[in-house]
Amino acid sequence: MPVAIEELRPHLQAFDFPRLFVEGLGWDHYVTEPFVVRVNERDYTLNPIAEKAGFAVYECDSSVDNNVPQYPVRRKIESEVAKRTFEHLIIFTDPDRKAQVWQWVRRESGKPAAYREYAVTTGASGDHLLQRIQPLFVSLDEEPSLNIALVASRVRAALDVERVTKRFYERFQKELEDFGEFIEGITAQGDRDWYASLMLNRMMFVYFVQKQGFLDEDYDYLRNRLRMVQEQSGGGRFQQFYRLFLLRLFHEGLGQPDAQRAPDLAALLGRVPFLNGGLFDVHDLERDNPDISIPDAAFERVFDFFDGYRWHLDERPHREDNEI
Repeated sequence: MPVAIEELRPHLQAFDFPRLFVEGLGWDHYVTEPFVVRVNERDYTLNPIAEKAGFAVYECDSSVDNNVPQYPVRRKIESEVAKRTFEHLIIFTDPDRKAQVWQWVRRESGKPAAYREYAVTTGASGDHLLQRIQPLFVSLDEEPSLNIALVASRVRAALDVERVTKRFYERFQKELEDFGEFIEGITAQGDRDWYASLMLNRMMFVYFVQKQGFLDEDYDYLRNRLRMVQEQSGGGRFQQFYRLFLLRLFHEGLGQPDAQRAPDLAALLGRVPFLNGGLFDVHDLERDNPDISIPDAAFERVFDFFDGYRWHLDERPHREDNEI
């Protein structure tokens, strides 16, 4: 089982990259000498951090710039490193150890290089990055069959944002179609498709919120509440989550300020924020079709789909971890 983010976080925040990779992720010490690349008449030292099956991790000494090198310089440095070690990851840091930029590059024949970068600054948790690199953990059982192609593939799956986003929305379209087939109580196909889209958009937004710990401080809030409803509702319990819980969460919880919520709501929902904006208001389709029914199995399938991804909003350089 991969190491917990809580165990990786201190190493990332302390800029202790050898311990992060070797002790945290199960990679190997990279026993080789530092080397220098020259860009714009300046020398940048690449210090070996760790490696796995030939895939290398370097830290770039940026003391000549007194800061993390600018993006055009980072690209030139990476191009020089690629001549020496094709499969690699570079961590650029500033001399004061207050900022770090992780850079990985996707190269495909006939296509321009695609640079993927992830920034962490002092005071930030870095969890948006840790969520991505957590799958890079290598267990002892995997070692005998590991090779550079497998490691490179794992790094690409973790850090290639564009590919993950495209794959997600291709799967999302399929899940949307299947979810609509579960909906009962809406006769017109167009309205049923519309409501399926509304529900999955609501659920997707709630997933962002729960993975930030904003829903009763529970990072698996929806699935845990589904289990709770099934345990408490008795007979026919696998048809109750939508009506007994989700509608109340949407309309009375997320869609209403605390002062307007019913007294019994806290026991059902726990502590949840008021999310203004209309997404969780009672929709016309819900008013016009009061007997809508959606079985629990539909939501279990959506949770399985969403759980395959790490939920944060973007990868903008120097973004703050508390942005939502």
